Amino acid sequence: MEGVEVEYKGVVGSGRRITIPRIYVLTYELWEGSVVDVSLYNESLKNSSFLARIQQGFRIQIPRIEYEDLELKPGSILEVHLEKIEKGKEAAES
Repeated sequence: MEGVEVEYKGVVGSGRRITIPRIYVLTYELWEGSVVDVSLYNESLKNSSFLARIQQGFRIQIPRIEYEDLELKPGSILEVHLEKIEKGKEAAES
């Protein structure tokens, strides 16, 4: 999984959440509790990047400040890029 970035079109749901498609969850082992580096791009070409923990139902939540900065609302469509952060990997390589 190292260095693999998942890209898909996502729809903002209630509570500022975006669901990760099941095929990516299974293929790249994006389980609940995993930490991912998230980059979002909206139709007006604004972008945002942040770290998020995958929640129950394989969703990520957009931080409020990012949500407001991108001028999102439920139903907004975004280009979503995810990269899984491996726990302890950096420490083991040092």
